[in-house]
Amino acid sequence: MKNKTILVAIVSFALGALICNLFFPLLFQEGNPWPQVKGIAQLTFGNADMVKLSGSDNKYLTKSKGGWETVDSFLKNKGYEFTEQMGSGYFYKSSNGNIVMTRRQYSRFYVIWDITENKNNNLTEELKDCLPKSDTASHEKCNELLKQITDYDSCVKAGFSIMKSNPPQCAAPDGRTFVQIN
Repeated sequence: MKNKTILVAIVSFALGALICNLFFPLLFQEGNPWPQVKGIAQLTFGNADMVKLSGSDNKYLTKSKGGWETVDSFLKNKGYEFTEQMGSGYFYKSSNGNIVMTRRQYSRFYVIWDITENKNNNLTEELKDCLPKSDTASHEKCNELLKQITDYDSCVKAGFSIMKSNPPQCAAPDGRTFVQIN
């Protein structure tokens, strides 16, 4: 009887360790899982198709099935028009500015959308003006402007390419890449 109790305890411990090892990375892939758990509950038990994640200014959660249509409709209702897709990045424009949206699969059933709004950024316009030119003054001006790009968000706001990777990365024209940090 004593050996049976020890065997059950060992098997239970091993099974518990295996379950923790398998599911902890999934639960904590975005850091604190509570906002995602609340969002999943709202999508499952409420009538919402899209939920803004608590503690975040620009993260939304949708179901995988029909998620793109939901977010697209949300942005069209705000006056934005889809322009193009590059990897997991989606670009929208309006008279007020541009939106860059990235998509990350949270689980088989849910998707997290990062929606970054760019209100007619002067940096973007100045870089568009100087990058195609080859004279020394334009080159120096562009180098000064590129120094203002120090992280993923500033790279995206400047309108540079988002690479299809996990986590998303933004590539500046001077060869630097910036990884999105959650």
